[in-house]
Amino acid sequence: MKKIFKIFIYFLIFILFTLILLPKNSIYNLLEQELSKQNIIISDEKRDEKLLNLKVSDAKVYYQGIEGANINSANFFSVLVYSKIEVDDVKLLQSLSSFFPPYIKNIVLKHSVLDYRNIDIYSQGDFGVLRGNIDLIKRTLILNLEASNKMKKQYERVLKQMKLEEGKYIYEYRF
Repeated sequence: MKKIFKIFIYFLIFILFTLILLPKNSIYNLLEQELSKQNIIISDEKRDEKLLNLKVSDAKVYYQGIEGANINSANFFSVLVYSKIEVDDVKLLQSLSSFFPPYIKNIVLKHSVLDYRNIDIYSQGDFGVLRGNIDLIKRTLILNLEASNKMKKQYERVLKQMKLEEGKYIYEYRF
């Protein structure tokens, strides 16, 4: 019985050290590399690596060489079986505000090994409240938007591209 207990303790210590020593900056660099394949570049950010997470602040996002947004802070948290990305205070540049409301309060992406095929999405901002799901097996993105009054009045063109069901706007995309 003591041997099993010792093995269990060693296993827990191994997992703990693996989580602490996980190369968070390298994983973030890999994310940036994958985004660059889609012509999305993140630059001028400040990185702060903590024990279990990586905080990125003051980032500028470029799409096809054109600056599109400023991100105040983003927090990347991962413990092997669960990952969470929180992005706070996203401001779209004025040139994009004619297409979409310029302020996003937060964006949260969650993934768990228990539900390995789905990434849950939650966001709120000037557009209202957005809930969604990315199905990694079917390769689909489904977003449900509870549009704010501002979104309904000023951004009707965007809402016309979505299905309206039970007062919520639904957007589906296959990749």
